[in-house]
Amino acid sequence: MLALLKFRNAGAGMRAIKVFLIVGLLLLAPWRASWAQNAGDFQPFIGDFTGQVVYAGPAGLAKRDLEVSIRRERGGFSLKWTTISQRASGKLKRAEYFVAFAPAKRPGFYLSTDRITRLGARIPIDPLAGDPQVWAKISDKTMTVYAVLITEDGKHEVQTYVRTLVPGGMELKFNRVRNGQPLKTISAKLRSKDQSLNPR
Repeated sequence: MLALLKFRNAGAGMRAIKVFLIVGLLLLAPWRASWAQNAGDFQPFIGDFTGQVVYAGPAGLAKRDLEVSIRRERGGFSLKWTTISQRASGKLKRAEYFVAFAPAKRPGFYLSTDRITRLGARIPIDPLAGDPQVWAKISDKTMTVYAVLITEDGKHEVQTYVRTLVPGGMELKFNRVRNGQPLKTISAKLRSKDQSLNPR
């Protein structure tokens, strides 16, 4: 019985890995011919950005505060994004994800290496433990970050964050798709805390 359980768990893990690899290849395929031309630099994105978005939630219109911080990190960069919303009870809910990126072999692409805790500890990303597998693509003034999550049943969810530098800050477009079905789309304008870091 124990051997059978181990075999089933291994099978589920292999199916989840196959889903991740297939999704990654599908997302990256359209750019194979233009990787060299689309090589991007993260330096213009360094800084802190804040904003707010109003969207349609289950109980009507909802408001969410957004924060984005991008820093140089060991030859690459770190990206921390935070959302703050208010529960029905009036209490604030804060969600935060902090991840480090390193340059990939493909020009313009950066792969996530670790997630970073609030205390600064670095933890290897493990998609099978519930962590999203994350990578970024930079082209000119746009940084696109993809996060692929493997669900408990071995299926997948893809979250896409498109951040484009504009005068005074950046524009954010977010969409969330699960098993090919769109779940959420949000657009927002974030302002730079230090205008000298992003003069465009």
